Amino acid sequence: MRRWLSNHEAIAVFAFGILLLLPCVWSETSITGQDEYWLSLRTPMETLERGDWITTWVNGEPRLRKPPLLYWAIMVSYRILGINLFAARIWGVLAGAGLAACSCLLYRALFKRSGMLAGLITLATVAVAVESRMAILDLPLAFLTCMAVYFAIRWGQSTHVGWALGSAFFLGLSFLLKGPVGFVFFGVAALGALFVFGWWRLLVPCWSHLAWAIVVLLAVCIPWPLAMTYLWPGFLEILDEEMAARQLGLPCLGDILSTVGGALGLVFPWSILLIAAFVSALKQRGDRSGLWLAIWFLGGIIPFFFIYTFGRYMTPLIPAACVLCAQWLEGGSRSLRSSMLVVTVSLISGVGVALCLFFLWFGHGIPAAIACLLMVGLIFWVTLTTYNAHLIACAVALLLALTMGGLYPSLGINAMPEGIEEKVGNAPVVSYNSSQPSMLSMRLKRSAIQVVGGIERFDRVLEGLDGFVFVRERDVEGFEAHARRLGISFERAGQFKTLYSRHTWVRFARKDATMDDWKRAVKEHSLAGLRSTIHYYRVRPKEDSDG
Repeated sequence: MRRWLSNHEAIAVFAFGILLLLPCVWSETSITGQDEYWLSLRTPMETLERGDWITTWVNGEPRLRKPPLLYWAIMVSYRILGINLFAARIWGVLAGAGLAACSCLLYRALFKRSGMLAGLITLATVAVAVESRMAILDLPLAFLTCMAVYFAIRWGQSTHVGWALGSAFFLGLSFLLKGPVGFVFFGVAALGALFVFGWWRLLVPCWSHLAWAIVVLLAVCIPWPLAMTYLWPGFLEILDEEMAARQLGLPCLGDILSTVGGALGLVFPWSILLIAAFVSALKQRGDRSGLWLAIWFLGGIIPFFFIYTFGRYMTPLIPAACVLCAQWLEGGSRSLRSSMLVVTVSLISGVGVALCLFFLWFGHGIPAAIACLLMVGLIFWVTLTTYNAHLIACAVALLLALTMGGLYPSLGINAMPEGIEEKVGNAPVVSYNSSQPSMLSMRLKRSAIQVVGGIERFDRVLEGLDGFVFVRERDVEGFEAHARRLGISFERAGQFKTLYSRHTWVRFARKDATMDDWKRAVKEHSLAGLRSTIHYYRVRPKEDSDG
């Protein structure tokens, strides 16, 4: 068995990753974020309703700001498995497990030995544990980019044209997923390899390989933007607006520190260990693979000093960081390695214990909280008795799986009352001035119209509406005044209270919650006072009310 694992560690890590990342992705109360419930879940629904497999649609408009690959994939799974969260999120699970497998392959290619540890560390990072449970672009981009880099490394080692073509293919898919951003991460890795490994000498003798790779890249990349330019004359203007939204500019020290912190946060709890590995790679002589990984990681961060970004945009750098950590753990000094493993375990255990105490205090997810506390104890026992990096990484990955796949969903964030879909029936549904309730479209299995924008858009949607409008309590007065001004008929059909994700999965209390509200919640051992109230109305157009 050990021999099989040493030769097929990528397959084993991929299977282990699916087991870790799959639990509770089908649940409405699992981890989510605005990009998922506002765009990724609804865009394939609306596109399927239109029967359009070329242009993707959301909110009744073409979705041209992002390429369609993820939306196409979700449309396929919606068709096969039905419209549900599992069908949408399975691609994130596969991407997370695939990224860990890719780290294994990359480690083996660079260091000629088993990459099991690199794969386990990848699964034991917060970014992979969280983002794999959502249908968003960043982790699939990381997987495709890492595969492109891996194939490029194999080409440099073997000069076989097939590796170059495979690299171009995956790089082209990354473009269809999130535009040219994948080219940045790949370009840094490729340029680093050319100079660190001296592969620039291959460019002239293997020019035909590169030429064919460019052909493959263009064949994958070009058809969709050409089709959009032909079908939608304003497509290029939209791309210019998207670039302008990135807010290019010279960075200040705060921007640099924030970006570096965001990149290190992706691989938490291995962040401190990564710094030690990074410094060691820069000092190391002889084997230059560690130096190349350090250049790939640092070079991939630098472009984000100059644009407005979120930490998750740098997800494609996770394999570089995890492979670098694994290489250092398997070759560093024993005493320093042991100390860094204790620091790593202490970081994740501290966060884990704090979360468990939070859940126990408020009476949510008690079995999962107890299981997490037992896992923390197991991690410390394994660390202090064996200092075995493989076992520690495996235990940390299990702790994150219990936390994200078991503990977090028990909080009930984004929960809606049972039977609300029967009350709504087949009538059109609108979310007024917000994207809440976030899981309404998934419950209805059709896209709820989200009206966020100027007064003209509100008027255009509400005037002819014969259906239901969902409104946060803070917007009730504005909605009713708006409806009266338009002269449409409305009546309250019901309401419910819920915690809901505001932009990110960690923000769930109502927006106007104060410190006093939190103190009261702690005193009463209840989060009820932090819930938001959602009202829903039955609305009929003006002519119906007049009749």
